Amino acid sequence: MSSVATAAGVSLTTVSHVLNRTRRVSADTRARVLEAAEALGYYDQRVARAQESKLTIGVVLPAMSSPYFGELIDSIDAEAARCGATVLLSASNEDPAKEAAAVRALLDRDVDALILVPTSGWRDRTRPLLRDARVATVLADRLEDRGFDQVGSENTLATRRLIEHLIGAGHTRIGMITGLTGLSTSRERETGFRLAHEGAGLAVDPALIWDGLSTVRGGFAAAEEMLRGPHPPSAVFCGNNNMTMGLLGAIRRAGVRVPSDLAVVAFDDLEWADIVTPSVTSIAQPFHAMGNRAVQLVLQRLADPRREPRTVRLPASIEHRESCGCHAPVPAA
Repeated sequence: MSSVATAAGVSLTTVSHVLNRTRRVSADTRARVLEAAEALGYYDQRVARAQESKLTIGVVLPAMSSPYFGELIDSIDAEAARCGATVLLSASNEDPAKEAAAVRALLDRDVDALILVPTSGWRDRTRPLLRDARVATVLADRLEDRGFDQVGSENTLATRRLIEHLIGAGHTRIGMITGLTGLSTSRERETGFRLAHEGAGLAVDPALIWDGLSTVRGGFAAAEEMLRGPHPPSAVFCGNNNMTMGLLGAIRRAGVRVPSDLAVVAFDDLEWADIVTPSVTSIAQPFHAMGNRAVQLVLQRLADPRREPRTVRLPASIEHRESCGCHAPVPAA
């Protein structure tokens, strides 16, 4: 898919949307992507189909109702179907005990492989289960252990580029609503936030960082606290899509104007991000490429159990829109 993106002159995210038919893409762009895919033999190079006895892949995600994880489920299921595999789904609700119980139940069903989006407490409960079971396992989205195959998007550099864009537009007091503590994605995005400030010679004010718990409610509460403060920021970066929904709700209730009163940028691009007013500048993860790659890593692990584990980082793209109040495009991550 990366080769197709390069040949067509588009982002990996755009290739995912065209090939998986998950979001509207202009006719010209769609034609370029399909031509590049055909020329490169994209479909011919897929991992070989599973044997007649269908493989079963267990998938454990934090939530199935989240727009983000919904897209990830779609891509995993579509790629598994193309490869002749069956998918069994379960949700952890970010609860390490429930995650471990779900993994144990799938192992009891003798699944051939597992794809796991780990919780913050997975090391104490779930990781030992997976080590003992020796089932082909891929960690998705949250890259927590190089002892397993894992695939996720690039978080740190994309965040750094987006915050540098705000700084270049004149913002020196930038707030951040962070995700759930203990997750690699939360750490990496905050690292990118701090690196952008460091590169510009600016200090990060601890009073401008709020914990949004990776939820809509948490994002709403963090935004309310931010807006009530004596010295609110002139711009804010939200660490995931759920918290962005909460942030926008709090902003609307408070009557804050975006971007004139507060510039807003976010990690995770949502389907409605370009149709709300103002449209939201955001970092788009290649959800479908991530799901496709997770299934391919599973099949490769089954074919060669002894090979060294692989960590795959997929590039994120920055969708420049109105909410940041800037006219210059953001440099590619």
